[in-house]
Amino acid sequence: MKKTVTIISVVVLLAIVSYFVFSPEKQPAMQGKAPVASNKGIAAEVYIVKDTTIQEYLDVLGSLVANEQVQIVSESAKRLVKVNFREGANVTKGQLLFKLDDADLQAQLKKLHAQRKLIASDEARTAALLKLEGVSKQEYERVAGSIESLDADIELIEVEINKTEIRAPFSGKTGIRKVSEGAFVTQNMPLVTLEDINLVKIEFAVPEKYANSLRLDQPIQFRVENSDTTYTGLVKVIEPFIDLNTRSLFVRAIASNTDKKLIPGSSATISLPLNEITDTKMVPAQALIPGLQGNNVLVVRNGKAQNAQVTIGLRTSSHVQITSGLQLGDTVMTTNILRAKPGIPVRAIFAKN
Repeated sequence: MKKTVTIISVVVLLAIVSYFVFSPEKQPAMQGKAPVASNKGIAAEVYIVKDTTIQEYLDVLGSLVANEQVQIVSESAKRLVKVNFREGANVTKGQLLFKLDDADLQAQLKKLHAQRKLIASDEARTAALLKLEGVSKQEYERVAGSIESLDADIELIEVEINKTEIRAPFSGKTGIRKVSEGAFVTQNMPLVTLEDINLVKIEFAVPEKYANSLRLDQPIQFRVENSDTTYTGLVKVIEPFIDLNTRSLFVRAIASNTDKKLIPGSSATISLPLNEITDTKMVPAQALIPGLQGNNVLVVRNGKAQNAQVTIGLRTSSHVQITSGLQLGDTVMTTNILRAKPGIPVRAIFAKN
């Protein structure tokens, strides 16, 4: 009896479900929705092909170099008695950086001055006697010559004293000091590095085929590692010859670095403007569909997607040059490309070009 009641309940439930699903009153409502969605098609942003002027760029690798750089060394072998700057500090041209012991030189200079004073007195007396014909002219010239010799010795000692004062040859920033006060320094011993980084040089090589595209004061753009900033510079030096080994032309540009963010020695990616191309067609890079038979794009004609095979040329960071396959005014799909098939209706959304 319980089994019979259960079977009857299942049959009644199926009948109720069948009524709501297959009821004639429900079917028109369900059938009416599909055509509406089909008529609308898929939504896609589009790009209108138009005449465009583009700038051709050459991207090469280069390096940053300080505007001026020198390793400060000692010309004398003496004890270091004074360091007159802080490591990593900015110094001005002519500023005293290191002072070496010059006590022995000062003593020699004092002695020479004393000798000169005595000989100068002899020269004055000899000159007076010469006028009275009390001495020969030869004797006077001997005394006068002694003064000239002492003057030369004094000048030599003064030069040696000047070498004990090591000064900045130009304004710049000091590096890490290699010696401390009290150390004995020898000739040509590195003491510190000095760099002028208010300007930086960008050095790079350009392939031979682009040599005629370069000119002085030509602007460049470049980027360095670990920075999203794009910097600008000007070409200042172009080598007058092409390197026989690399078949490339060496170029140097200059860029401002007043904020000191550019570090000499860093690698740089340089973007060098070459030729300007006018009356060409460009499309967004995302519109391109690579394939085994070439590149394609989807164009919207009469409200439907159609396939168009294209030939591409130059690329920029966001667009691709189309050399054949599209006409001015064509509407190219840039989104929903994977969902679109040739012949499918498309609702075009005109995005900003």
